[in-house]
Amino acid sequence: MRVLAPNPAPRPFSNKQVARFFFSPALDEQGEPTGYQVCKSCGKHTPRSGYTNLVSHVRDSHPNYEGAMRDASAAATGTLVPWVSQKATNRFGWMRWIVMCNLPFAFCESEETRRFTNLPPICVETLYGDMESVVKAVEKDIGEEMPKAFGLIIDGWTHGTEHFLAVYACYESPDGPRFPLLSMAPIIDEPDDALNADGHAAAIARFLPFFGRSLADVLFLVGDNCAVNKRLANLMGVPLVGCANHRLNLAVREHLAPHEDALGQVQALMRKLRTLKQAAKLRQKTSLQPILRQDTRWSSTFAMLARYFRLYEHLT
Repeated sequence: MRVLAPNPAPRPFSNKQVARFFFSPALDEQGEPTGYQVCKSCGKHTPRSGYTNLVSHVRDSHPNYEGAMRDASAAATGTLVPWVSQKATNRFGWMRWIVMCNLPFAFCESEETRRFTNLPPICVETLYGDMESVVKAVEKDIGEEMPKAFGLIIDGWTHGTEHFLAVYACYESPDGPRFPLLSMAPIIDEPDDALNADGHAAAIARFLPFFGRSLADVLFLVGDNCAVNKRLANLMGVPLVGCANHRLNLAVREHLAPHEDALGQVQALMRKLRTLKQAAKLRQKTSLQPILRQDTRWSSTFAMLARYFRLYEHLT
């Protein structure tokens, strides 16, 4: 029978963290490093030959160093980031790289990626699991902050053949109004899903339980004044706060009505400049491209006329 000594309790801070917190490089009169480290607490100079001797000084001369570091991390910096483990920091680095650069998960397993990065290798399964854990943690925080009753702001867009729906919550918090993003995903997820109002309602009802809410908790809906959104509001039994931009568009169109013939001629010219043959000729003179007016965007009329006057010298 062998008796094994119990493993020592893990220390809350690594030697590197302790050394960086208590020591700074000693500089000469020219500001050049001398090879010594100076203790910020007592001023003792210690040769920089590794972290061991530095940490030994801290433990011998400052026995309450752990408490000082904890207090400093909360009071001085307001965050525990300096004391986050290296493993968590590495995982965060991979996640930030993938998300901010809009890269596929498989990017972390690429041989070229691993060759030119200092981050430790990670597999797709681990990265996916970490991201899923972060999503659940964020959903939990948002759900705890959201009141029982809240509003939704929705907007959709199409990329290729896929239609996406972005949904934001809308509510008041002690710090002011909040608009956290709840979902940004395709509407078609199940074989029976559709792009009509029922499909939108099903898509919203699918993710609200992640935040501990349901369609019955929604007070109002904010979105475009389209038929789908109007029908969706009726299905949910809530008022639709429609976009008021169309009113400004109607006012601008009424104001420009006397000049509609001239605007139509400019629009026709812009269409002609977008043809294959005319576009090739235009590229030889300028990098500017023609802009078309859109019926639902009053600002597009101004943009079209502004571009026309910039292209005019190249058309004569």
